Amino acid sequence: MKDFADIVYAVSGAVARISVNRPDRLNAYRNETADELRAALGQAEADTSIKVVIVTGEGRAFGAGYDLSTVKPNETPQLDRVLERHFNPLVLAMRHARVPIITVINGPCAGAAVGIALAGDIVLAARNAYFYEPFVGIALVPDAGNTLFLSRMLGRVRASGMMLLGDRISAEQACDWGLVWRVVDPEELNAEADRIAAKLVSLAPAAVAATKQLIGAASEHGLAGQLALERDLQGEAGRSPEMRAAIHTFFAAREKTSHA
Repeated sequence: MKDFADIVYAVSGAVARISVNRPDRLNAYRNETADELRAALGQAEADTSIKVVIVTGEGRAFGAGYDLSTVKPNETPQLDRVLERHFNPLVLAMRHARVPIITVINGPCAGAAVGIALAGDIVLAARNAYFYEPFVGIALVPDAGNTLFLSRMLGRVRASGMMLLGDRISAEQACDWGLVWRVVDPEELNAEADRIAAKLVSLAPAAVAATKQLIGAASEHGLAGQLALERDLQGEAGRSPEMRAAIHTFFAAREKTSHA
């Protein structure tokens, strides 16, 4: 079994659990985090005894999006390359996986983490979780499949409000809007995930895989093309003066906090 630095991979019976393990950074993703998530999913896919995958975060957050601290203060980030090499392959792997994926949103879910959450087949959220699209506020564009998933799941008007305004969307509101299958109290979250996983395990694997394929074909036509467009436009946004200013603001705020 492969050793991972940013995630925890555990198997119990026919269920593989993949947890992002950077709680000190609210599970913000490095490039390596996305690579390890994809590798762990591939490991589960290769094990024919695995029938369900659970993806979640350790600690109090599902994921805080991309970790801007991995970008050097005076560096122009090549975000199109980041998406092409690390995040887009992960989203596609999740959607093309034979096994159903339960994404368990245990707390804040922001930026790229929203796309990864919505790439799951069953999205389960704790009542204190929320979804947040901060991209435009830091001179970037939504990526990791956000623009396709949110536009098709919410409709243009709600998707526009969520992505342009950057308001936090509570788990309850996300459920009302159709982003989440079910919302439960935080202390019940893992038990509910296990219950759903057990039900999926009891079903015929071929029928589950074929149903997942049909749902994807019906609702996600053009995902690869949308990911490519997000990549290109994010590359342009990442090279803008506004983004460079946002990076400097981020590091200045971090420096001030560290000396507080």
